[in-house]
Amino acid sequence: MPNYMLRISFVGSRYHGWQIQPGLPTVQGTLTDALERILSHRVRLVGCCRTDAGVHARDYVANFTTHRELSEEKLLLSLNSLLPKDIGVLAVRKMPEGFNARYSPKGKVYAYLLWNAPCRDPFLYNFSWHVPRPLDRDLMRRAVELVSGEHEFSGFAKLEGERNTRINLRVSLREEGCLLRFEFEASHFLRYMVRRITGAVVRVGMGKVSLEDIEEFLQGRKCPYSAPPHGLTLERVIL
Repeated sequence: MPNYMLRISFVGSRYHGWQIQPGLPTVQGTLTDALERILSHRVRLVGCCRTDAGVHARDYVANFTTHRELSEEKLLLSLNSLLPKDIGVLAVRKMPEGFNARYSPKGKVYAYLLWNAPCRDPFLYNFSWHVPRPLDRDLMRRAVELVSGEHEFSGFAKLEGERNTRINLRVSLREEGCLLRFEFEASHFLRYMVRRITGAVVRVGMGKVSLEDIEEFLQGRKCPYSAPPHGLTLERVIL
């Protein structure tokens, strides 16, 4: 059967994450409803990963199969006409039969935005973590250096049967005045991993967590800190 890939962008503020949950608005559920209206049959939509409630995506990948031959351009226009304004389909592409949005990608890139100023920025409020107190950014950069590279990240994650918890993680921290941008790239991520790393690094900047604590988290001690979901965006899926 024809196999179609969707590249999707969404603002996650109104949704309880990607994955369908009974009685709750989700991105997967909203897209599946639109596809079934167009195709007139049940659809199994596969996503590249789960996202938490409130997390955004600039470039999310999903796929589905159908017995119908579809024009990529027509499906793109039809989906965008049915979807709410906070979900957009950026591209539709017919893929080989073996393509699977969950298993085929080679990696993902996440960004986390932090607004570090006494006053909030209304234009960033739904897309960044507002931290009004001063932060020791030099110490935060040292913490970022500690978590970069190949490590065991089970201490920063909620494990759900994952076997491969050793990950080669590339992390950067860029400053643009009051705006701090963390970027994370890896072949795969564990649940809550990015938010917990960010939460711990920011608390290093607050003086609440030491660099020794970060090292202990990398050795398996459970990190009790997390960053709010609305600052996190899936930036890119690497195919």
